[in-house]
Amino acid sequence: MKRALMMAISVLLALIVALPMAVGQVGQGAKASDKAAELSVAWWQWALSKPVEDNPLIGSYEGGPQCDGTPVTPTQGKWWFLAGNFGSGAAVERTCTMPVGTKLFFPVVNVVAFPFFEGETRQNQRQLARQFIREVVNAPDFTMSVTVDGKEVKSNRIVRALSPVFSFTLPEENVFDPLVPPPGVPAGEYDDASSNGLWVTLPPLSRGEHTIHFEMSATTETFGFIAQDNTYNLTVVNKR
Repeated sequence: MKRALMMAISVLLALIVALPMAVGQVGQGAKASDKAAELSVAWWQWALSKPVEDNPLIGSYEGGPQCDGTPVTPTQGKWWFLAGNFGSGAAVERTCTMPVGTKLFFPVVNVVAFPFFEGETRQNQRQLARQFIREVVNAPDFTMSVTVDGKEVKSNRIVRALSPVFSFTLPEENVFDPLVPPPGVPAGEYDDASSNGLWVTLPPLSRGEHTIHFEMSATTETFGFIAQDNTYNLTVVNKR
């Protein structure tokens, strides 16, 4: 955690299912994985661009800027991002409004790694990102599930994807401040980042109210216990 500046973040769909999803059931296919890898870059650029006060990764909330899932960098198609919580396992609940006609994209569990401390390189941080997800999905106690309105999301919508190398910009009072000892990670642009994770894509939700809930947990050898318990109460409306 200290060296890699990594965040285990699951994002939003319920794991109400009793049976764990086997690794072999995670969605396959180069096309789906390539699309998720591309979108994962835009997702991290969105998530890391927000200061702590407005960051969607932090805590429970009702409305406000934390609910804004609009990508901050260009994407192909209309997408809305949802965010999870840091991997402590604490339950969070979020109540948000989103526009109709937008597809949803979020991670069940993911990580970002980039060179920051002395001796770190693009290559070893990329390997660390690979290692993190490999340990999560291979953990003997790994479980995850995703539901929308109480119905389990099919496994072919959950794809394991390693991002291309990318850059991002951190604001003042950024999301790493609670994780890294003072002086933290300074604001500015950072290069050579890699992300790895299990990502979910969903078609646009119908107008009205929906509930997305997620849980995952795993005990890893290197990174310890990782868990998520997140609920999104979404109201889908016409754009104003």
